[in-house]
Amino acid sequence: MYQSQQERHVYTFETGYVDSGVPTQYAPDPSPPAQAPPRRRLTPFRILVRVFIGICTFIGVLSLLIWLIYRPRTIQMAVDSATLWSFNLNSTTSPPLLSYNLTAGVSISNPSKRVSVYYDRLQVEGFYQEERFGRAALPLSFQGVRRTDTVRGMLQGSSARYFDNAMASGTGVFPLDLWVVGTVRYKYGELTTTSASTLSVKCPLVLQLMEASTRVECIVISS
Repeated sequence: MYQSQQERHVYTFETGYVDSGVPTQYAPDPSPPAQAPPRRRLTPFRILVRVFIGICTFIGVLSLLIWLIYRPRTIQMAVDSATLWSFNLNSTTSPPLLSYNLTAGVSISNPSKRVSVYYDRLQVEGFYQEERFGRAALPLSFQGVRRTDTVRGMLQGSSARYFDNAMASGTGVFPLDLWVVGTVRYKYGELTTTSASTLSVKCPLVLQLMEASTRVECIVISS
């Protein structure tokens, strides 16, 4: 009996059976690991694309940081007072000749706390019936932080333009548009932008001959 049971254990070890007679479960052999796909070779074009994306990302992050630190605000303008001394159209000439004399006091404000403004070019232009009749330079080249400056512009001369005959109706009231245009650069601390931005501001006026207007807020189109 002892011998037969010993033989049974030997038999069980060699054939994979246990004493209870239930076969032992064996895990399947693990499959070989999948090979990683070959890496694409970096071509000069791909290198340039990556460099370009990196530069754009850096510029974007830097611009965001500058904006968060300095918080630049839009330039504000208003016409404090404007007087139309003369506005006469000589329709006997071809084209008709317009003689004009207009003075305006313009308030220019820089509300930013940490950003100064350089005005590389600044001028006022007069428009009637969407036709420009004159322009004049404004004497302002630099404006510090949180500062308001009042400059005076004078439009005087004559211009050959075609206008609607309604201006000669004798009412003496003229809807005019003053545009303040120029190019500006901004100074962030010790850093000054090298590229200039276009400044465009519209000031709608309704003027009567020989009478000073009241204050009119202007509309900033771009800055």
